[in-house]
Amino acid sequence: MSPETLSLIKDVSIVLAGIVALVTLVSTAVEARRRNRQHRAETFVLMRRRFLESPEFQQILALLHDDSPELAKLPIQARRNFAGFMEEVALMTNSKLLSPIVASYMFGRYVVLTERSTHFWEGLDKDERYWSLFRSFASQITEAEGMRDPYRRPPSF
Repeated sequence: MSPETLSLIKDVSIVLAGIVALVTLVSTAVEARRRNRQHRAETFVLMRRRFLESPEFQQILALLHDDSPELAKLPIQARRNFAGFMEEVALMTNSKLLSPIVASYMFGRYVVLTERSTHFWEGLDKDERYWSLFRSFASQITEAEGMRDPYRRPPSF
């Protein structure tokens, strides 16, 4: 073989190897993105199930809609768990595991109702440092949705 032919074969081999590497890189990135979306969806489904199927949370949700005085009679730990769950939603949103739109749509109304409830916070100090993430999340949702009145339905996206 002539040196020109060897040089051509070498150049074609380099180009082909580059194409194979590029295709591999793109397919790996696409697969990683798909797995990331699947993980996020699974995480959301588990959180939603926990939120909607917990008898403790169901009781709180039923009482929050009209800020029932019965909220104050619930165990403090049950109310802490509920507000703590809302903080988990905030953490997941801040870490991009849950999109802000989904978090707001699925949980936002309840975050705002909880934040504005007087009876929910009886025996708890909503202003203490421990609840700063919760307050911040409630403020973000209120601002994003323009929810001056938490008892009206949130706007749709």
